[in-house]
Amino acid sequence: MKNHLPLAALAALLPASAIAAPVFLPSRDVAVTYTLTASGRAPATYQLAYDATDQLARVESQSGYYVLANLPAGQAQVVVPALHAVVQAPDFSALTAEIYNADGAQFTPLGTGHYAGLDCEKYLVLDKNATGTACITPSGVILHFSGHDAHGSAELTALSVSYAPQPAGNFAPPAGFAQVNLPPGALLSLLNQQ
Repeated sequence: MKNHLPLAALAALLPASAIAAPVFLPSRDVAVTYTLTASGRAPATYQLAYDATDQLARVESQSGYYVLANLPAGQAQVVVPALHAVVQAPDFSALTAEIYNADGAQFTPLGTGHYAGLDCEKYLVLDKNATGTACITPSGVILHFSGHDAHGSAELTALSVSYAPQPAGNFAPPAGFAQVNLPPGALLSLLNQQ
């Protein structure tokens, strides 16, 4: 679970609220470069591309794979170009559904922040499994997140943000790649070995 702790923590933290939950999914197409630090791991850089109309995300890892997420469908696939494979990812799919549905968190405004050249609203975010803070732009881009749960702590910070149309082809798996189905837990186990 450590490999996607920040997403899991964020998913656990999102909606239901002390106030109305803020918009936490981008309302415009955007590309964001993030740095991630998590308990027991070296800092890593990730690239997020987001199609706001269809609510599709592509998250590229520096480890040579990328995740394609269809938020409304609650589905995620991991594309591993080195293996010419598309892995159906039930672990990531469950997480995708949690993010999209924003299961039960409470948001308390803390003021304003500024990351990657943009202003954002800071929130204390609480739920039964995690706690943290998030700084979210009015258009729903998370610029900073810091939190912890039973699996440890994580901090995600936007380094750059570019609002621009995202090519539709970036959100589909490559043609001709083998489809691989793994049981729940198997993919996380494999990724945590890296």
